[in-house]
Amino acid sequence: MSSVFGNVRQIGLMSRDIDRSMRYFVDRWGMGPWFVLRNISNSMLYHGNPVELQMSIAMANCGDMQFEIVMQHNDTQSLYTDALAHTPDLHVQHVAVWVDDVAAVERASHEKGWRSIFETKSGPGRSVFVTHPDEPMVCIEVSDCDPFKEKVRETIREIAENWDGADPIRDGLPV
Repeated sequence: MSSVFGNVRQIGLMSRDIDRSMRYFVDRWGMGPWFVLRNISNSMLYHGNPVELQMSIAMANCGDMQFEIVMQHNDTQSLYTDALAHTPDLHVQHVAVWVDDVAAVERASHEKGWRSIFETKSGPGRSVFVTHPDEPMVCIEVSDCDPFKEKVRETIREIAENWDGADPIRDGLPV
């Protein structure tokens, strides 16, 4: 466990084609089902500046580890467009930790030289992405344990645990 961030709970991937990426995990890993939110709007801060993103997000579990695939649809500069600028069509963009006090972990990370570069402004709870100047492409999402988020996370994990391969890509959240 990290003394600053705690345990990694999620692997976040960027994709140029979210459907192809979900099919890859279903067909090659046998992982699913995937729960996808398509074409959602999200207000965020990128380097302190407000940005409006159009994106799709898919989530599935492999054991206790959640996988998230993000596809940004508009050209607004963001953490995601920067990550895709020099990388393949599907790649790891961040790992996430889920904590009770985002602000406290953010402060602790700043004391170790990490910088907050991306922050959610909409939706339940709060998430902040931090990077370190020594390795600026290593990104950690610090996400809170908002009750709604926790319910979604647990339900996806439980469904994946007993998944029989049917209906591998499902629109919406399971709650």
